Amino acid sequence: MKFILLMALLALNTLIFAQATGSGLGGISGVQRRLETYRWSERPNEAELIDLQKMFINQEWMPGQVFFKSGRAPLHVPLIFDAYNNTLYYKQGDVIMEFVDTVSRFSLEVQLKTDTVLYYFVSQQPAYQANTRETFYELLVNGDIKLLRCRARSIQQLKDKDLPEEKRTDRKELFFVATPDDRLIAVYPDTEMLKRKMPEYSTAIASIVKKEHLKIKGEKSLVELFVHLNNQVQ
Repeated sequence: MKFILLMALLALNTLIFAQATGSGLGGISGVQRRLETYRWSERPNEAELIDLQKMFINQEWMPGQVFFKSGRAPLHVPLIFDAYNNTLYYKQGDVIMEFVDTVSRFSLEVQLKTDTVLYYFVSQQPAYQANTRETFYELLVNGDIKLLRCRARSIQQLKDKDLPEEKRTDRKELFFVATPDDRLIAVYPDTEMLKRKMPEYSTAIASIVKKEHLKIKGEKSLVELFVHLNNQVQ
């Protein structure tokens, strides 16, 4: 089994309260997804092969780990995540449970051929229009400057004059940047827009794009840019 490295999230000591919502299992393995903050490495194009929302609809349970805002012990349980409705479920025996204690972050392990792909999700980010601190974001790059992705239906309500018209309606996902000064910035893969919305990093962004010959057009190039950006500003 090969490994796709990502900087591990800090562990907390934490326990949990939950409530039953209906009626579900998996095992634990371990390979990490994407990349760590301070190095760039190739990864499989799992986006074409893995659809977490479809897995939720089909109730394909995944091994997972859950951490709580309250400081209770982390939980290792089978999970499914409804990204559209921003709701995480776990299975206790044959009963499907919904968390009552606020989840601060969680991970999902998905089998991809001979590898295991690890997805990280975080909440407790700054509120942004219809997105609250309880909104979950997929963590694409972890570091002082975090690159996040949101697929919750709340993004349909977001208004941002800097987003192109096609990004304002019927959007399925939206990228966000969480900065060290506790700001959340909605972005899309475009160099000039990034420089305009992140003026304190505009020189670094321009330098990286030129040095690495990056064309910021999609998720992969956006991820690579923010890995290099974290390397440069640390």
